[in-house]
Amino acid sequence: MRMVSPRTVSGTRYTSASGAGVEVRGMPGWAFSGSATALAATTHVAASVAKHVRAEVWRSAEGRRPTRTPDFSTAARDMGNVTDENVKDAMASKVRRGRCGDRVWGTRLRSMTSFLLQGTGLRSRTESAIRPVRRALWPMVLGALMLSACRDDKGVAPIVEPSHARIASLIVSPASVNLQAGQERTLTVEARDSVGQLIANPVVSWRTDAPTVATVDARGTVRGVSPGNAQLTAAATTGSVAASVPVTISAATPGLAQWRAARPGLTDVTFLGIWDDGAGSTYAVGQNGGLLRSRNDGPWEYVSLGHNETVVGVWGAAPTDIWLVGSGGLIMRGDGNTFRRITSNVTGTLLEVWGLSSNEVYITGDRGTILRWNGATLEPMVSGVGDELWGIWGASTNALYAVGNNGTLLRYDGFAWRRMASPDGMPYFDVWGTSENNVFAVGVGGSIVRYDGSGWTAMSTPGAANLFAIRGREFNDVYAVGNNGATYHFDGTTWRALTIGNGQNLRAITRRGNGDLRITGWYGTMVRLRGPGLLATATTELTDPPLLATWGATGGATFAVGLGGTVFRRQGQMWALEPVPPAHDLYGISGNGPSDIVAVGDTGSILRYDGATWRKDAPPTLYVLRAVWSGNGQHVIVGERGSIFRSNGAGWSPQASGTQRFLRAVWGPDASDLYAVGDSGTVLHFDGGRWTPMPVPTTSRLRAVWGTSRTDIFAVGDSGTTLRYDGVAWRALSKPTPRDLRALWGRSGTEVYAAGDSGAVLRYDGSAWRTLTTPMRHLLYALSGVPGDDAVVAVGDGGRIWEGRP
Repeated sequence: MRMVSPRTVSGTRYTSASGAGVEVRGMPGWAFSGSATALAATTHVAASVAKHVRAEVWRSAEGRRPTRTPDFSTAARDMGNVTDENVKDAMASKVRRGRCGDRVWGTRLRSMTSFLLQGTGLRSRTESAIRPVRRALWPMVLGALMLSACRDDKGVAPIVEPSHARIASLIVSPASVNLQAGQERTLTVEARDSVGQLIANPVVSWRTDAPTVATVDARGTVRGVSPGNAQLTAAATTGSVAASVPVTISAATPGLAQWRAARPGLTDVTFLGIWDDGAGSTYAVGQNGGLLRSRNDGPWEYVSLGHNETVVGVWGAAPTDIWLVGSGGLIMRGDGNTFRRITSNVTGTLLEVWGLSSNEVYITGDRGTILRWNGATLEPMVSGVGDELWGIWGASTNALYAVGNNGTLLRYDGFAWRRMASPDGMPYFDVWGTSENNVFAVGVGGSIVRYDGSGWTAMSTPGAANLFAIRGREFNDVYAVGNNGATYHFDGTTWRALTIGNGQNLRAITRRGNGDLRITGWYGTMVRLRGPGLLATATTELTDPPLLATWGATGGATFAVGLGGTVFRRQGQMWALEPVPPAHDLYGISGNGPSDIVAVGDTGSILRYDGATWRKDAPPTLYVLRAVWSGNGQHVIVGERGSIFRSNGAGWSPQASGTQRFLRAVWGPDASDLYAVGDSGTVLHFDGGRWTPMPVPTTSRLRAVWGTSRTDIFAVGDSGTTLRYDGVAWRALSKPTPRDLRALWGRSGTEVYAAGDSGAVLRYDGSAWRTLTTPMRHLLYALSGVPGDDAVVAVGDGGRIWEGRP
């Protein structure tokens, strides 16, 4: 058999000895001559080319013929002279690269020629009989492939492997399925041939081993029938290749539908000043125009001032003559119910107000500002300094004291303000005394200095917390308060630290008419101190910090933790503040049972609960500890800069994470199979020996992880990112919301809850995430169940705790 000169035409007739022919349109044409057998075979093969190549190539081109036909003369001539088919593969690749760049072929030339010979009867002939036909087919196949690989101006799609190509491996996704009875989900199949090449549109059959539990149709759509377990199998229609997927069907459950505010919270405003009128009413002021009032020892109530300026100081000459000062030169005066503005002619922040009477009121502020109210007008006083003046107090008109930044200590003698020498140069935030010769000032780093009539001296203090306020009952019963709940008491000789059961940053203190002290600070915190010194009892009346984690022990209590070292315990239907040692902000809590609970937080803070008492562990690091998992008698903590620590009850041992990224959550079915998630889509797996990274289809920050088993794990994060691990791979689920998701918890694989910004709560029921209707509108940080109850706890901003039920 010999080849006649090739030509490129849009339609060519291949002629046999009898004159019969078959036209193959759109293909480079070849005419053959030789024996009748070869010609007949060629005619038959040409028909196969017309039927299969045209169908496959032009179908992939979406029914459009190319606007031009490449010249395959050189390629055809070379291919016709080569007998080694591996070399032909290489030459075909070379020709393709020369004409079409580096695009990948839709299929190999050799595979296509073998396919074209199917059904011709030639595959059973000897190699010598079919070699001429194979040589003739190569240029046609090459042309067909190049037409599919080389796009024209309209974009011809690449050829795909025929769907009935021989399957060597199958993968079904997802690799595990949980559905409720009556729900459906379609599985996908990935098929590859013996060389690992992906097969498009593979033909497989489906079957179930438990049709009363779950059915599956020809498309791979699973339908839950009744609770139970089933095994679904996808099998290749030829050969013995198959893949199975476990399916768990649960009864349909309604999910959470009713919500109640178990702890609604009053305000999370940071209060900066407090004053008591001595007649049973107390006023606290703070950010965003905040004014809180308790009248006649009654409940606290919020009073609107009609503005959003920060109110820094409050003082009154009488129960119905109260002064307020704050940002933007704010000065207000009122009777406790209504307040009116007074023009200050000051644009900076006014930091404190104090007076001797209704006709003698002093105000201090930025840039050394001191104003005096004389009963009729406000007049500026010359301070002689440019520093912020944070506090003012006096024994008389001729003995006033003001303190501020850069070690500023001022005294007014009735004629002028004069600067006094500071013993330590620290910034001072408040001043108070029992007489003009017994005055105290407090400031940064636990600094307390005392004036005895001749000069200021530094005092020894029990800590280094920044102190912001000082007040007392007598010279030997003085209190200073500051950050992280620091409360120091002076008995006339020595300063000692008190434990008040609250770790919030404290900013102001006042003495009440009955001798009690009220202390206020961040997140609406209000603490009452009754009794002297070490005998004093502290009661937190209010505190509404953000709550960042919650956890409940089977057979024990449910807890919530948050900023300022706050711990709440669920008691019946109420939540009460738990007395704990002073601690930094707490971010996570978990336990092995009611007598082995760990809470973790900022600056390496770790609190342990043994069922009766909370105690502090020595911090293993000064980094933020963000979350903790407990199980098998162990605790595992993750946090800042990839920190991981493990404890079996005796100290904390670091573990190498292999990352510097912030790890924000950790969960696992047991201590040798743990998963940690964090920033930039970080997911780590612990296999009992070491932590290793896992590939995930996202770079979003992941904030929570939870699962039912090692083949059913969820992770959520920023911008509504939701992932599921099916035991084989992490796969992205459809984003149910654009909001950041921060919390995960569930009862089963078909009842998984996520929560996050703006009060968003969602449920995954096995087939999809669905948004629930709730009354929450504030940010939610954590979810957990209440053991032995059908309630789910959600905690978040403003100290709010919600409980949801079906």
